[in-house]
Amino acid sequence: MRSQGGYPLTMGQLSMWRALSVRPPEQLWESNQDLTWSTPTGTTEEQVRHALTALAVRHESLRTVYRPADEPGAVRQVVLPDPLVRFSDASAREPFDLAAQPAWRARVRTPDDGGSPQVHLVIHHIAADGAATRILESDFHGLLRGERPAAAPAPRELAERQRGDAFRTRLAAAGEYRQRTVAAAPRMPVSRGPLVRARAHTGIPYDAVRHAARNLRVTLPTLLLTVYAQALAATTGRTDQLLWQLAANRLDPAVRRLVSSMTQWVPMLAACDPDGPLRPLAREINIAAVRALQHGVYDPFAVAPMDFDHGSFFTFIPAPADAGPASSEVVPGRVEFLPPRAYSGASFYLMAWVHPHVQLTVRVMRDGYGRAEVERFLTTMTDLLLRAVKDAA
Repeated sequence: MRSQGGYPLTMGQLSMWRALSVRPPEQLWESNQDLTWSTPTGTTEEQVRHALTALAVRHESLRTVYRPADEPGAVRQVVLPDPLVRFSDASAREPFDLAAQPAWRARVRTPDDGGSPQVHLVIHHIAADGAATRILESDFHGLLRGERPAAAPAPRELAERQRGDAFRTRLAAAGEYRQRTVAAAPRMPVSRGPLVRARAHTGIPYDAVRHAARNLRVTLPTLLLTVYAQALAATTGRTDQLLWQLAANRLDPAVRRLVSSMTQWVPMLAACDPDGPLRPLAREINIAAVRALQHGVYDPFAVAPMDFDHGSFFTFIPAPADAGPASSEVVPGRVEFLPPRAYSGASFYLMAWVHPHVQLTVRVMRDGYGRAEVERFLTTMTDLLLRAVKDAA
């Protein structure tokens, strides 16, 4: 198999590699993302396959394999010159051999009714994080239209910059911040229990929650993070909370459209009054969140391993760039319990979607949390968010 040398991994890739290194074999598939892309009317399967091949030519992460080393932090990424697209019906639960083949596969299928083909894509998080999958979908549609986009940034270029003299001080500061923050957080004994997964369909529209954030003079992610912290304090009785944000690390224009794994977990502390007003807490959390995100890129092998039972984890999913107008009317909410998935990683984890309505998906694997406790948490968080919306009206 011909390849173009070997390069170090970016800090985001290294974080994923380290997480995979301690995961049991039966959980390796849990980093696979399962996506479906539609195509315009009149598109043929041949055009779709050509566009997917062109996508692999464009983005090096779709042509990359990973070579382990004696020192785990010295793993190398090897870029293959040829776009070897795997067209396969394999399930998302089939793990990738990251050392043998690029970490994605596609299935192209035309519906029985003769509609346009659909692309079912399975891609490992080390090849593309959530933001990168949206870039891939946008580029795929552009290639279908015959567009010729400018050259894409490459992970190996970022990896080399992150090991340069100019970046060394930043990495050291981020590592020190992470260790200092975790050490200062109160430690509560946690034991793992059965997985409970649920989603709150809050009924709160995107425009209403954006208005509530503006009223508090904070960002929309900060509003959701603040309500998360206050709901945790209210339901656990603990005022001090260690919160982990998933830092996107895409503020630099040079990496904004980089297809790779860029995300890393970064901690912050929040002191909450469960019965107190939201405005002062939101402003304090806004400052703490910005400071945390400034330290979002660090060497995962230069800090203590992640303890996914220490603190509560949070991911904010922004509205699509092309999101259209949504209804501004608040509608009745409900809590839906979901099938278990992804037993690896954080034992208390919330993902927040905001468009067209706010949806809060929580996954808990801690003793003391059954369906009743999880529903109480989601209801508390929804009520706090509704209060913020009402106050802004």
